[in-house]
Amino acid sequence: MTDKILIAFKSIGKNKNRNFLTMLGIIIGIASVLCILAIGDGFTHTMTKGMGNHDTRNKITIAYEPTTDVSTDNGFTDNDADILSKIPGVNRVKLASSSAEASAKASYKAKTTSIGLNKQPKHLKLVKGSYFTMDGSDNGIYISESLAHKLFKENAINRLITIDGSVFVVQGIYSIGSMEYRPDAYVAKKTFKELFSNQIFKDQAKLYLEAGSNKKQIGKTAVKKMKSLGEQKNTGKYSVSNPDAISKQFTRILNDVTYFIAFVAGISLLIAGIGVMNVMYITVSERRKEIGIRRAFGATSSDIRNQFLIESVVLCVIGGIIGIIFGYLLVSIINAFLPFKAVITGYAIILSLSVSTAVGLIFGFIPSNKAAQSELVGLLKEE
Repeated sequence: MTDKILIAFKSIGKNKNRNFLTMLGIIIGIASVLCILAIGDGFTHTMTKGMGNHDTRNKITIAYEPTTDVSTDNGFTDNDADILSKIPGVNRVKLASSSAEASAKASYKAKTTSIGLNKQPKHLKLVKGSYFTMDGSDNGIYISESLAHKLFKENAINRLITIDGSVFVVQGIYSIGSMEYRPDAYVAKKTFKELFSNQIFKDQAKLYLEAGSNKKQIGKTAVKKMKSLGEQKNTGKYSVSNPDAISKQFTRILNDVTYFIAFVAGISLLIAGIGVMNVMYITVSERRKEIGIRRAFGATSSDIRNQFLIESVVLCVIGGIIGIIFGYLLVSIINAFLPFKAVITGYAIILSLSVSTAVGLIFGFIPSNKAAQSELVGLLKEE
C-alpha cells in the first residue's frame, strides 16, 4: 500500500499544473462548505448560548400563559404553590419568571423613555465609568449606551436619572452587541427587589421532586390541579414546560438550514469530481505502456485498478487538505466582519476530508476500472 501511495505522489508530481487545476474545484468546494458550516455552527452556538443548559433532574416546571386581556397580579400565587407542594413526590415549589426583567420609565429633565431594568450582574464590561458591587443602600445605576444617547447629549456619568419616581446616579455605561441582549439598565440587587420585583410576572412554578419520583405522572397531576384549583385558571392555561426540548428543537432547525446551504455549496464538488474523472481518463491513456509492462510482469487487474484508484483518492485528499487550510484563512477573515464568531469544529474537518475522499473513490473508479480491464494483447499491439 505504501509503495502505491508513493507512486501516486510521483505520478501527480509529473503533471503539477494539470493536477493543480483539477484540484482547484475540490479546494474551492471544500473551503466553501467549511466556511458555511463554521458560520452556521458559530451562529447556532451564539443563539443557543443564552438559553443555557437546564438541569431538569428531579425537577418539573409548570408554565402559565395568559389567554385573556384581563389584568392579573401573578400567573402563580403563593396559594398555588401551596397546592402544588402537597402533591405526593413534591419536596418544594419555587415560583419564578421566564423573564426577570422589569419595565420602567426613565426620565432626565424633560426627556422620558420606557426601559427594561434588571438587578446588577456579577460581571459587566463598561465603556465608561468603573464597575463595583453595589450594596443595598446604593442608589447607583448602570445604563446602556443606547439609553445614554436617548437621555443625555453630554457625558452621562454622575448625572441624576429618575426611574419610576426614584432617583439614581449613573455610575457607568455599557455597550450591547448586535447579537447580544441586555436590558437598558441595572441597579443594586436589594434595590431591584424592593422597588421593581413586584412587576415580575410569576409565570413558572418549579417543582423539586423526591428521588425516584415519576416526573411524567407528577407533571400531569400538577397541571390538572392548576386547571381546577389555580387562582388564574379562568384567565390563562397551564402546561408542563420543557426548556431543553425547546432549545434542542431550535438548534436542530438551525443545523438543518446550515446543512442545506452547505449541500447547495457542495454541488461544486460534483463538477470537481467530473474534472477528476476526466484527468484520470487522460492519465490512463498516457500510461498504457506502463500498464502493459506491469501486466506482463504479473500485475493483476486488481493491482492496476487499486493503483489508479489510490492516485485519484490522493489527488482529492490533497485538494481537500488545501481546501481546509483555505477555509481556515477565510473563516479568520470573515470573523473580522461578523457580529459573532464562526467556529470550525472537528466534525466539519472530518466531514470535509470524508467528502474529498468519497469524490476520489466515486469519480476515480470508472477510469481505474477501465485501466484494469485493458487486455495485455491490445496493450502490446499498441507498442
